[in-house]
Amino acid sequence: MRLTFWLLALCHVLYSTNGANTTPSTVSFSAQVRHFQQELQQFQASIKTSISRLARQMMLQQTFVEERVRSDGSSGVKQIRNNGGGSRPYHFNTFSSGAFLSVHEHSNYDRTVGLGEFIAVLNGVEFRTRHNDYKLKMPSKTSKKYHAVENIPFPEIPPSVLSKKTVHEQVLEMQQYFKAFKEQNTKLRNYEPYFKSVLCYLEGAWTTDTQNLDEPFESDRHFIDASSWFDLQQKIQYMSSTGGKNNVENLSFLPTTVINVTEDGSPVYAQWNYRILCHPIKKSLKLQDFKPIDDLSSHMIGNYRRSFSDFSKYSKSIRFNLAPKHGTNYSADAGFGTFEDGHFHYNTLDQLMNEVPGVDNYPGHLTDDSFGELKYRVDTKTPTVLNTAHYHRHYRVLPKGNTGLSMENRGYSDTTLWVAQTTNPKIAEMEAKDCHLDLHTQKPVCRTYKSRSTYAIPLEIVWMTPLSSWNPYNLTLHTNRKDYQYVNADGRNGGLDKAHAFNGSSLPNYYLTPAEFFHGGEANRDPADTAKDVVGVLDQHGQVQRVSASGIRIFTPDINGVGKIRIRYPVAPAHQEGSALWKNIVALQDVLMDTMKFSQIFEQRPSTRDPNAHEPDTIYEMSITHTNPPGMHYHEVYITREEMIALERIGTRVRVYTSESNGHHHELTLTMDPQHSDLSTLLIVDCDGKETCWDGHNKEIRRKL
Repeated sequence: MRLTFWLLALCHVLYSTNGANTTPSTVSFSAQVRHFQQELQQFQASIKTSISRLARQMMLQQTFVEERVRSDGSSGVKQIRNNGGGSRPYHFNTFSSGAFLSVHEHSNYDRTVGLGEFIAVLNGVEFRTRHNDYKLKMPSKTSKKYHAVENIPFPEIPPSVLSKKTVHEQVLEMQQYFKAFKEQNTKLRNYEPYFKSVLCYLEGAWTTDTQNLDEPFESDRHFIDASSWFDLQQKIQYMSSTGGKNNVENLSFLPTTVINVTEDGSPVYAQWNYRILCHPIKKSLKLQDFKPIDDLSSHMIGNYRRSFSDFSKYSKSIRFNLAPKHGTNYSADAGFGTFEDGHFHYNTLDQLMNEVPGVDNYPGHLTDDSFGELKYRVDTKTPTVLNTAHYHRHYRVLPKGNTGLSMENRGYSDTTLWVAQTTNPKIAEMEAKDCHLDLHTQKPVCRTYKSRSTYAIPLEIVWMTPLSSWNPYNLTLHTNRKDYQYVNADGRNGGLDKAHAFNGSSLPNYYLTPAEFFHGGEANRDPADTAKDVVGVLDQHGQVQRVSASGIRIFTPDINGVGKIRIRYPVAPAHQEGSALWKNIVALQDVLMDTMKFSQIFEQRPSTRDPNAHEPDTIYEMSITHTNPPGMHYHEVYITREEMIALERIGTRVRVYTSESNGHHHELTLTMDPQHSDLSTLLIVDCDGKETCWDGHNKEIRRKL
């Protein structure tokens, strides 16, 4: 600045004292210096004012964008990556495809929960995650340190299992506990102390560290692949402009904003970041408390032609509502119950989220009296001050001149906005000044309110089982990272012979469960799943033991005498559910899917005796294959009445898609089997463009009885 000043001064002097048409300056040099100093100060003030105004406009523009997103929907998940296609809009992915939020399994890890990348909205901030694969960790119970976490303890093993003398006897006893859990029958076995529910949630906030890239939560398999926030933003811009994809899904779109402008006009930046954590639920939950949500696009995307009650039993596409209080009509075969829909405010999900702390962790305790209104809890009969360091979406206030508490919601129209406050300086601070006239002194009284907030939504409820701890073969478990390579050194890959069996187990090779506990391979295998059905592990005596993975699954494999059991229950709200359009579509869906219940709404009641109504599809089943990968499975094939008529003609071919199973489906060309003119059996001419299916299905498909 000084150099610029002296250059300007010198130029002015030269201009004033040289040239054919100039006259000698009558102004002293010092006066010229003072003049230029004044001009520079005015110029600096003008620049500072302009920058301050621009920064404030940028801040207001960000607020405008967030307000627009808030009015378009609520906090929730919005979209997963599209990888499909078809002739109808519902053939493309929404927040689900063959799996809600691309859920999958890494049950060969000790506590990794498979979850893909997705777009979400929290309090109007839209962002895109990396591939998540989060771990079962919770906030610290003892420390308020920023992002301090600890492992969620695994459930204990039932003493009646440990008391058995042989592994086979332990297996039979443990199977009874799983049967009791599936049937929710405490008389068969008191399963409740050994099957613990965990609420996993998505948390986001504007953070103050805009320089150093902060990996917000631990994953065994993924991380943000950038050296700085600028590097990440540059890569995201490139990927977005080219339409490309980071194949390992390690990039996130996390926006930066101007959060404030200081008194001297300097902009204050904030960086959005998120994490996924879990909380051990204190409240007693039952499987009957879960009710599946019929997202019709998810129902239709895989060419499923089944009723919702049938589709929802073992589908990874399904998400669930929680009963406001208690569910009923539990079905052990389906793994969920039902409840009556109706209006309510504070419900089970609010109770669960209120157990979850913000970034002050479990020791945190704060109150909120912004604008003179102290916040109270909504779930107590007597006025109880709300601990705003835990997540909540409703509160009560005591309006002036009113003797009763009135209920308020966080957010203007956001139906699923849970907020927690913190004092941690790594969360960006918002402030507002409130002034009013003191009626006694007739002077203005002002107070500045400051708050640091984080936002969250529930993602899923995971049931932790005693399989996480059970090690009946007493296999050596390596928990030190430097010992992991020892397990599969010298080409050991889990083979069933001594030369190739794993040398003990480890946290990334978490195989402890006796293979005989399950019947068959992993259920509904996805291409992203990493566990093998059965591996060999050397015990402490050098003998090969056949074991299966002991980590977190979506569904267990088939258990003898029990069947499959759902372990993960997605409960995430969808962003679109907060829009007026979605609300009307869901209302129309409910009416059309249950015309008898809502018959009084119709001006003219619909007739169920339509002579032109379509006849139901004919269902065929492909043969069961045991090829690994992808593991034991089969597919259903739905054939329309028109296609059945065509197949009655010898030599006619029709092209159809199968249902999805183990993370894939097939495109089949079918024709009549000449030996079965009644069409009880059809022949596969080609499968995915090849003569035979890549995973070993037979050439025949049979009509389902």
